[in-house]
Amino acid sequence: MSVTKSEPIANGSKILIMPSRDVVQGGKAHARGEGSGKNLQVAVQRELSTLTPFKATSFDADAKLNHSASIAKSDALEAGKSAAADYVLILDLGEFRNAAPMTFRSDFVTLQSGSLVRVSDGKETWVLNNPVVLEKSNIGNHLILIDNLAKLVAESIVR
Repeated sequence: MSVTKSEPIANGSKILIMPSRDVVQGGKAHARGEGSGKNLQVAVQRELSTLTPFKATSFDADAKLNHSASIAKSDALEAGKSAAADYVLILDLGEFRNAAPMTFRSDFVTLQSGSLVRVSDGKETWVLNNPVVLEKSNIGNHLILIDNLAKLVAESIVR
């Protein structure tokens, strides 16, 4: 996972995790991807709470800020100010495949973009440089890959 981290994050910092866009196929929403953004949001909160001294909370999706589209930095900062957060974490899932068993095609999930933004001044303090694709055999479903992405994100924020 290639990231740029410009500064350490102070212990006890409050991180508001914004709703992540659901996975897509061909750039469009897919029924098998519904709920994947929420899964990532919850998993990242769990990982940050387990691995870090930060206070990670999830933003409750609403009509404007939800899992169906990417969230603009300005909207995330506004939500962060309202929640008295120190940082907002914006993550977007990208393309995925949940292949049928016995097709010998792999399942994969893409973390398309990500940034941790300081609410006080809008500075990006952690940025995903390139999309991350995790892949596995097609036994089971693709959701385990979302948990693995959450762990990678939390670990890289901590470093």
